[in-house]
Amino acid sequence: MIKMRRVILLFLLFTGIVRGYTQDIEYARFIVKTLSSDEFKGRGYVGKGDKEAADFIVGQFKKYRLISFGKTYLQKYSFAINTFPGEMEVAVDNLELIPGKDYVVSLASKGVNATYELEWLINDSIAESSRWVELSKLDLSQKLVVTDKFHKNLAEANLLNAAGYIFIKDSNEVISWKASNGRILKDFLVMDIRKEKLEKTTQRISISFKNKYEEHYQTQNIIGMIRGIACPDTFVVISAHYDHLGMMGEKTIYPGANDNASGVSMMLDLARHFSLPGNEPYYSIVFMAFSGEEAGLMGSNYYVEHPLFPLSQIKFLINLDMVGSGSKGIGLVNGQHIKRASQLIQQLNEKGKYLPEVALRGESKNSDHFPFYNKGVSCFFIYTMGEEWPYYHTPEDACCPPFTAYIGLFDLLKEFIVKVRLL
Repeated sequence: MIKMRRVILLFLLFTGIVRGYTQDIEYARFIVKTLSSDEFKGRGYVGKGDKEAADFIVGQFKKYRLISFGKTYLQKYSFAINTFPGEMEVAVDNLELIPGKDYVVSLASKGVNATYELEWLINDSIAESSRWVELSKLDLSQKLVVTDKFHKNLAEANLLNAAGYIFIKDSNEVISWKASNGRILKDFLVMDIRKEKLEKTTQRISISFKNKYEEHYQTQNIIGMIRGIACPDTFVVISAHYDHLGMMGEKTIYPGANDNASGVSMMLDLARHFSLPGNEPYYSIVFMAFSGEEAGLMGSNYYVEHPLFPLSQIKFLINLDMVGSGSKGIGLVNGQHIKRASQLIQQLNEKGKYLPEVALRGESKNSDHFPFYNKGVSCFFIYTMGEEWPYYHTPEDACCPPFTAYIGLFDLLKEFIVKVRLL
């Protein structure tokens, strides 16, 4: 009878654990599915997609009774950004190309509505090319120069005084889009096009789109706290950027499921966990959802210059960015430099067997941890590794990534946050 009771108890414990894990990952999928849906317009700056995403995250903060640092969870600020809110049409020999798949237009570009003649500059050295000399003597003010990645400096300074530049992308190259280009407008067009969509015999291309440059676009960070039971004035920060690239024209949405709805989902899941009775944290935990990351770490840079509490009171910051894969474990940016914390994470992972690898990385400036690191805050930027989700800054980054290591990373972070006081 005693043996049978033990079997029943083990069964109940096991099924409870499995049910808990299922609940965790289903909640994450719900968050990612919601934030990457068309309703949120890519969480960018067309149709205030970022504002709609912020409203949703605020609702989750309220659900878990997070404490605000003022009257609301919002920290408002503004920055300059260019957008393409209207129709976008590009045609080669009367064949209309597909935005996001066949081409992207740099957000540094102003709107145009014209048919351009083409001049070609491919695989030539600028220093020695007779073709370069030939082009430099031409009036290219109404022409586009078709070139390759070896001549990227042309797009920086418009050395040929052309109407713009088309950079050819091979079929095996990702044709990705960047929002950080959109903060300063150029007076010439820059775009990438798939190599197979332009023949060397092609002499003309028709391009039509409008831009809207917002010099003071109003956006917001979202910040809430769970108060610590032992040291409430010392903080562990969990951050994730919730913005993405938005829309390129009226129809092409960049959903940003992995980048970074996945990071937001884990941040909110940790808020859910530590808000439960019995899980109250030792230190206060602050959850920061930043906007403007894709535009150049705008939200996190604004925060460190306008902190809601002294940065010196942050015990540790964990920034989550693209955590939707994980077959090869995680990358731990700053892991090579913040050795005690990285040793703790590795020890916890080795003991709990949460992840196949914790790869220690050096410094990196490419996510929201960096403004804090630059101010002396101890922090990690964590991303998952694996080839099962190759989509980055493309419309294919849609719901849902596989969350291969979600449960393992979630459990590792829970334990690290509990034991961070040992550092």
